[in-house]
Amino acid sequence: MTILDRPPPEWKRPAMPTRVKLDVVIRQEGRCKQTGEKLGTLANTRFDHRPALWERKFDTVAQDTIPAANDPGYIDACTVAGHDVRTHGNGATTAGSDSHRRAKVKRMTSPKPDKPKRKLKGRSSFPKGRGFQSRKMA
Repeated sequence: MTILDRPPPEWKRPAMPTRVKLDVVIRQEGRCKQTGEKLGTLANTRFDHRPALWERKFDTVAQDTIPAANDPGYIDACTVAGHDVRTHGNGATTAGSDSHRRAKVKRMTSPKPDKPKRKLKGRSSFPKGRGFQSRKMA
């Protein structure tokens, strides 16, 4: 059994069964986990994994995340607006959102290419020439 830090890039999450969605809505008593308002229609409801799937460990034998991707205890039902705030931020900033955390992890863990230091050019390296025309000549 091998446990990876995150799911491999080629892994696709399994489809969420209707039973799981129903369990989540019943557990939350029909209210949005983010905003607290009533969920309303199924078309206005999004199901959000907490923690996000990319942040979970991955079991290569079970071919699923730890905890399982469709475990109702780790899924929240939100309105479309509430889900957008959780995923992309409040519009003014992405701080605290899933996309912000994912970008930060990528930035911190990916190797940066070494850039050669460039020396500042001195005055002697500027091109020589006439310069600007004087006002008297114009």
